[in-house]
Amino acid sequence: MFDVGFWEILFILVLALVIIGPERLPGAARKAGFFVGKARRYIEGVRSEVEQELDVNEFKRMLHNQEVQINELQQQLKSGVDDVGSALKKDMPSSDFLSDVPSHTFDDESDDEQKESVDTELADEKKISSTADEEKS
Repeated sequence: MFDVGFWEILFILVLALVIIGPERLPGAARKAGFFVGKARRYIEGVRSEVEQELDVNEFKRMLHNQEVQINELQQQLKSGVDDVGSALKKDMPSSDFLSDVPSHTFDDESDDEQKESVDTELADEKKISSTADEEKS
């Protein structure tokens, strides 16, 4: 940073010895060392904060890139599903679609009628199981 050589340092030491004096020179050197160390720690702290900010910006950039990729994949999946759906509708008539699944109608039966039919079915099952048990024994 500073291009300070041997002769410059020697000149500063001699000048400090003449101006400050030999009695106060060790105390002044300690204070100068303390302030130089404090300045270095401060500069290192600022440098580490800047590096952390750059890392955060890098992570934000990576996150943004991944979001863009996810959005592109979602669009591709949507278009693929739409293509498959349109191909199925075009190739298969609606009467053949899900032909093996029985259709259910919702009648306006009352709850009592539904309970009676369930009770009858349960009674029939009990009769069948008791008849099977009797035949076994």
